[in-house]
Parts: sequence; structure tokens; C-alpha cells
Amino acid sequence: MKSRLFWIKRIESLWGERSVLWLSGVRRAGKTFLCRSLMDCEYYDCELPRVRQTMNNPQEFLESHRNCRMVLDEIHRLANPSELLR
Repeated sequence: MKSRLFWIKRIESLWGERSVLWLSGVRRAGKTFLCRSLMDCEYYDCELPRVRQTMNNPQEFLESHRNCRMVLDEIHRLANPSELLR
């Protein structure tokens, strides 16, 4: 798969302005690959049951990841994603 330097730079730039970014697009367009290409970022695939389980307590999860950039892929799989995004 080809590196998407334009989009990586764009995401990095916007991350400097906002604490939450929403990446959307059609299926199989490379969103997951793009997210995994980001440097200094923890990646969580919310499709995996073990990942969803760690996010059962949003406050605890976020406190343990304070000052950490993270990607929450497939966040719509969580029972209540808005709790985590607030």
C-alpha cells in the first residue's frame, strides 16, 4: 500500500488545533492503513472484544492514557462512543 504523506501531514496539522478528529470515508479506502501510519500514536481497534472491554470504564481508560495521542478505529462498535469522546 502506498504512503499517504499528504493526509498524514494534514492529520498532524489538524491534531495541533483540535483534540478530536473524525476520519470518515467509503469502505476499503485505506482509513485504517492511514491511521496505523501515524507516528507516536496508540492504535485501538474497537472491533476487538478485548479492546471494547478495556473501554467499559471510559474515565479510567482516558486517565490511563493522559497526554497520549490515540486512534480509535471502528469506534461505532462501542456501546456508547459519545461517553469516550466527550
